Amino acid sequence: MKTHKLGIESFHIFEAARKGEHWMVQFIWGKKDFRVYLDKADAAASSSNHLPVLKIPDDGEMVVSKLQYLNNFEWYDYEKVSGHGLAFEEVRWIRGKTKRYLELPKDFFNIAVEIACREFDLERAQA
Repeated sequence: MKTHKLGIESFHIFEAARKGEHWMVQFIWGKKDFRVYLDKADAAASSSNHLPVLKIPDDGEMVVSKLQYLNNFEWYDYEKVSGHGLAFEEVRWIRGKTKRYLELPKDFFNIAVEIACREFDLERAQA
């Protein structure tokens, strides 16, 4: 299993897939599963403007369209950071009306973006 080390944390890649304009990386931190989805920048333009833009060498741009957490065989969508600590943050995940809270390394969303960049050889666009 491929591993990426960011700071003192290790993230293990379970699956990386490219299906046309939709790319996905599923990774494990500790005993928890996550997946991050990327879409072509033009396909996701109608959604949020504050999504991180990732450059594909000589082939355009991708944006992060979704970050998910697996809990009891159900995927929950990243909603927001709900509490701050020194090294960890409490992150809120949502599925319908159900919310889950999880303590994760600080800036976890950016960590997921970095994992996708490393896995697909992308570069983060300068703001």
